[in-house]
Amino acid sequence: MKPSHDDNNLEEDIKENALSHLLVENDTISAASTLSTGVFYAAMFYFNRQFLDNLILMSNNSMTSKSQGVYSSNKHSTTSPYNIIQSISKNYIIIGCISLFLYWVAWTSWMIAAERQIRRIRYKLFRNILCQEIGWFDIHSIGELNNCLNDDLDKVKNGINEKVPDFVQLVSRAICVLTYALIIGWKLSLVFLSVSPLMILMYKITNVIIVKYSVKEIEAYNLASSIAEEALGNIRTVTSFHGQQKEEERYSQNLFAAKKVGIRKSLCMGISQGLGQLIGVSAVTLTFWYGFKLARTESQHYTPGALLMVLNACLNATIFATQFIPCFHTFAEASASASFVFDMIERKSKINVSDDEGKKLETIQGNIEFKDVTFSYPTRQESYILQNFSMKIPSGKTIALVGASGCGKSTLIQLIQRFYDPDNGQILIDGHDIKTLNVTWLRSHIGIVSQEPILFDGSIEENIRLGKLDATDDEVIAAAKLANAHNFIMDFPENYKTISGDKLSGGEKQRVVIARALISNPKILLLDEATSALDYTSERIVQDALDNAKQGRTTIVVAHRLSTIRNADIIIGLNDGQIVEYGTHDELMENKGLYYGLVNKQAADKHYESSSETDTKEEAKIKQSYTRTLSSIDNKTRELNECIEEKEIDDTATSSFDDSMEKKEKFHLLLMFQILKFNIPEWHWILIGRIASLLFGVIQPALAYLFTGIYGSFAESNEDKQKRLMNMLNFSIFFAGVVGALCQIILNFSFGKSGEELTVRMRRLTFASLLRQEMSYYDMKENSINALSTRLASDTSAIKGLTGIRIGILMQGFSALVACSVIGFIASWKFTLVLSCFIPILFFSSKLQGQRQGNISKTQDKDSYSEQGGKCASEAIKHIRTVVALHQENHFINNYEQFFDQEFKENMCHLHIIALGAAVANSLSLFIIAVTSSYGSMLVQKGEITFQNVYRIYAVILTAVAKIGQTSGQNLAYSKATHAAMRILKLIKRTSQIDPHDDSGIILNEITGRIEFQYVYFRYPSRQNVQILNDFSLICVNNSSTALVGPSGSGKSTVIDLLQRFYDPLEGEIRFDGCDIRTLNIQWFRSLMGVVQQEPVLFNISIRDNIAYGDNSREVSQDEIEKVAQIANIHDLIISLPKGYDTICGNRGNQLSAGQKQRIAIARALIRSPNILLFDEATSALDNKSESKIQEVLENVRMNRTSLTIAHRLSTIQNSDKIIVIDKGQMKEEGTHNELLKSNGIYSKMVHSQNKST
Repeated sequence: MKPSHDDNNLEEDIKENALSHLLVENDTISAASTLSTGVFYAAMFYFNRQFLDNLILMSNNSMTSKSQGVYSSNKHSTTSPYNIIQSISKNYIIIGCISLFLYWVAWTSWMIAAERQIRRIRYKLFRNILCQEIGWFDIHSIGELNNCLNDDLDKVKNGINEKVPDFVQLVSRAICVLTYALIIGWKLSLVFLSVSPLMILMYKITNVIIVKYSVKEIEAYNLASSIAEEALGNIRTVTSFHGQQKEEERYSQNLFAAKKVGIRKSLCMGISQGLGQLIGVSAVTLTFWYGFKLARTESQHYTPGALLMVLNACLNATIFATQFIPCFHTFAEASASASFVFDMIERKSKINVSDDEGKKLETIQGNIEFKDVTFSYPTRQESYILQNFSMKIPSGKTIALVGASGCGKSTLIQLIQRFYDPDNGQILIDGHDIKTLNVTWLRSHIGIVSQEPILFDGSIEENIRLGKLDATDDEVIAAAKLANAHNFIMDFPENYKTISGDKLSGGEKQRVVIARALISNPKILLLDEATSALDYTSERIVQDALDNAKQGRTTIVVAHRLSTIRNADIIIGLNDGQIVEYGTHDELMENKGLYYGLVNKQAADKHYESSSETDTKEEAKIKQSYTRTLSSIDNKTRELNECIEEKEIDDTATSSFDDSMEKKEKFHLLLMFQILKFNIPEWHWILIGRIASLLFGVIQPALAYLFTGIYGSFAESNEDKQKRLMNMLNFSIFFAGVVGALCQIILNFSFGKSGEELTVRMRRLTFASLLRQEMSYYDMKENSINALSTRLASDTSAIKGLTGIRIGILMQGFSALVACSVIGFIASWKFTLVLSCFIPILFFSSKLQGQRQGNISKTQDKDSYSEQGGKCASEAIKHIRTVVALHQENHFINNYEQFFDQEFKENMCHLHIIALGAAVANSLSLFIIAVTSSYGSMLVQKGEITFQNVYRIYAVILTAVAKIGQTSGQNLAYSKATHAAMRILKLIKRTSQIDPHDDSGIILNEITGRIEFQYVYFRYPSRQNVQILNDFSLICVNNSSTALVGPSGSGKSTVIDLLQRFYDPLEGEIRFDGCDIRTLNIQWFRSLMGVVQQEPVLFNISIRDNIAYGDNSREVSQDEIEKVAQIANIHDLIISLPKGYDTICGNRGNQLSAGQKQRIAIARALIRSPNILLFDEATSALDNKSESKIQEVLENVRMNRTSLTIAHRLSTIQNSDKIIVIDKGQMKEEGTHNELLKSNGIYSKMVHSQNKST
């Protein structure tokens, strides 16, 4: 598992030039093939010189006296110029065939090498991410890491994929043609090369600037991705508090920062390309002027053919230089991304599970000792959690930790697993400092059940097996039975193959997690509120199972329900990171200290009408899990409408987008127009950019035309006229270069600005559309949070392939083709028509590349291998603590690699076809000049065309081919963008079935707070065959408190989900003050409710902002925030923190204990002064002292409000006005606490069972 590079020299210098390392690793064959193409291109110039000299000989035009000396060497030749040219044309064909093959080999090799490198880098990156210590993840957000695995790796791939052979062959061509130019005319060539230092300096400066901007852009997008990941991952909380707009604002702030940097980068790229163009043209004009002088003074050496070849070589070198400037920019972006990637690959974890170092004890007893341990979290180093903490835990004993929330109980659990290392002191296992033990070995002997149950995407069986990958089916079933999970699992239609993400209740998830912990038969068992999510009946049986599992193991239990730990061998009371007392239950009760007070307080909360014990056999008859009724009702899922009206965009931008989009040819143009309509606010920038692009497209043919004028000027016999003509051509070429440079700057800036604006707009619209979807949308397997986050980052980035500078390149190709056609047909329609036959071949090669890439991209419409791999990575990073605790880093790494291995194989099947298309596009010029020399000489011999027009048409057609080739180079990006745009538009235009932004609906003037469920039937859309609520009815009288009790999975949380309109019932009605809630204004209705969920969710913002999140309709004052914090018993703790209310809560609130998070969540719910309070196990994460205080608070805040409470601790709901017992989605009993006790029914038995355990 140890990440290491293949090159041993890869150390510090890799960060300075990470991309260089990637290029060095490529195969020799690909490099040699690419470089060879430049040699053969230079050979073309050798034959071009002979072709031009012989073509002039064939002309009937008179030559100047100085020019006649050129042909003296041919006077005694017995071969006619026409036959020589025909022979030369055959050489062109031979060179063309060889070049075609070399191009194909080079492109195929480079792209295969790039795929292999990216695969290798991807695996090393993901492997090293999972190997980092937990403290590193506290600093780096999930979105940042996912962005690195997706967007950054894509940019690196762009930098080492087809751009590399493009760049190498351009450099090779430039070097070879300049070498040839030096051989035939070194004086003239040196004049051209004299400006090269200026061009190199310009490239160096602009490249540094572009890298700087690219780094800033990446950082901004990383932050935006983190916010998106957080919001989508906590979509229920966002929806409950109508936080969509606030999340969009947080997301947009970072997008705007990225946009500003992107626009500046585009301007810099434009200046770079413009200056490159101007410097190159200036060098050509200087060379032209000096060449004319040499042609007159050294005519024997600088013949017209030699002079033209030197000038042509210089002009080509200039064109090549301007063409590889965009490659520099791609490399700059790739280098910036590579620096992030390799920083992560090179980072050495402080607690590295990939190392084989460390001792592996032959036997483990399980003795644990803390010696003078001092600890603070990496993100809060100024606040010590433990100070000089010491504790001994004997082998095979059960130790219980009790104390207030935040006293350090969970911290001890994490330190034992070596999630963190203490700042000072030692933690010993069997006398060995755990720092000296092998980390993987250590964790393999520890079983953990955390307070918040985490299950991974996959079946229940696969999740249980994560505790022991080689477990047999019998072992899986045995573990499930031990955790009291087998019965409810078997009630599912697919039993153990049921997908765990399909809406398991909190209690069900907890039992699966317990089974996962027990299956490995660990020597050390850590239970951090292991039964907090279970009802008391299930808890009793699971507790018995855990008591059995503790036998022969060292067990550390963190529990707020003191009844679960009274039989512990040692109970340790903690306060502010210090042990204040320890002993057995009886000893501590005699001491009458902290523990005594907690027990008595808990006991005082439990007043029951009957203290009689229920017979054990009678208890056993109480079912701890529910039977899920199989429904015969057919699946009635509706087809989702893909065309909605987006209010934020002009109506034209949201016009109907019908099924013709799915058809191949008709789709592309329509799709581009659909995307461009979202760019309407920047229409003036797009117009300016298009005009500049059209003009720049004409510049290249104009330069070619002017350059061919030099060829014709040698036919001028009058020296003065010849000189004036030369000066005019020189000035015209320089002027065209200046105009071209300005066009480059303008079009880059214009399209850069419009493209960045569009990208930000599409990201915002996509994110907003995701936030407004109904909850059932997120329950679909293909719409997992990980998949949506990956799509949001990658698709909106890829969509640039349809807009921005790529539109400019298309416009340039179009105008160049038109200009070249006009020039050519004026000169000779017959000759132009013949050469134009090559253009369809170029389009075909372009189409070939695009279609093959389209086939690759099309697979991403549904769950592609890369998307599945992205989901795997995102899930592992999101739940890294669970992955590490299960020591299953290798499992997720292997799964990740399997997905991308499949993608690699798919890509390999298409690369040789893409390479063939690129090879045809790049070698076509050699076949064109073969036809030019053969057919052109024939027309000259017949007198149908002049030699000047032959060369002129050849030059402009070659220019057209080059421009079209440059356009075809965008096909890879275009194909990816096409399929990305399909998915984005489909999502943006998707109609939410329950739209949180819907302004329609009734707003009641007077509110009483009466809630009614009338004969409600409900199944989750993702589990249509499982009935959750079955003819369920309920009345909550206004200003009264109603409690829901029942087994885990009985439908209690579903009632709260339906009341918030996360879902709508299939049948029946839910009424509020007599109105069906589907007719009420959804924003207004949800604003009436304050919600505290079973698993508290906090955002990675300050405590102040988290509390204020409860009311997003206004600015909440600090006084209000402090007031509700005091009510929730969290104010004193907050002000004791170094940054007070400005303390950042961390990812998912990981900088706070579960109890602290819960109290902040309660404060958040109270800030909006709700009319309806919904508590789903609101106090389950609190210690008894805090729970008692919070319970008093809740009793007070429920006054004059309608409240609905779900609780497993029956003592917390005994004062409710009505208690409802739910089982199998139906109401079984209702009444007050006393009434239900007297009825001696289900509730009475639950109370007596709980009383007995207490």
